[in-house]
Amino acid sequence: MKDRRELITGGVGAISEIALGAPAEERCVRPGRGPNADYFPNVVVHTHQGQRALFYDDLLTGRTVLVHCMSIATEPVYRSVERLARVQPFLGDRRGREVFIYSLTVDPQRDTPRALRDFAERIGVRSGWLFLTGAPTDMELLRSRLFVRGAPHHHSAGPGEDCSMGLARYGNAAVGLWGSVPAQANPEWIARRLAWVQPRERPAGPPRRRGPGPQGAPA
Repeated sequence: MKDRRELITGGVGAISEIALGAPAEERCVRPGRGPNADYFPNVVVHTHQGQRALFYDDLLTGRTVLVHCMSIATEPVYRSVERLARVQPFLGDRRGREVFIYSLTVDPQRDTPRALRDFAERIGVRSGWLFLTGAPTDMELLRSRLFVRGAPHHHSAGPGEDCSMGLARYGNAAVGLWGSVPAQANPEWIARRLAWVQPRERPAGPPRRRGPGPQGAPA
């Protein structure tokens, strides 16, 4: 049986039926799990594909993510979505399997799932990229936790500074590693940064010595 996250990325109809038919305890906000799980709000968000998801449990756990804030109205000013769209080709087959892009609207009252869907189609969004909206208080909480001073391993913002419209956050909840990158940075460089936080398998066998080998006996 497919898990909840596979349904989110696998089809609108399937996840809509699961979300609407789920028991009350499944629809409510559940505590997140993993590194920094107590920091990232596990609020309900709605995707541009008409799905519902829990932010931490469904969208962060076990994934490398690139997250930024946007709105349809301010995109002509910040152009962050347009720029991040150029990152997609550099992710290769990791996109939609290991790496996901999330765009959080800062204007949820106007940026409805339908409006975000039409916008995503105009931009040329591919699989593995979700535009997210939700209750205004929940979206503001996500924005403040990800970008305002106090976010884990984030040192780019000064006291009280909100840099959410100019930066993208990248990280991996499984390993608890997070960083920031300007949304206007070189797309290939951004894709390379994402690889830095992906978990890697430990080498098998005993530790091996690195560096120059032992010198031979003098002649």
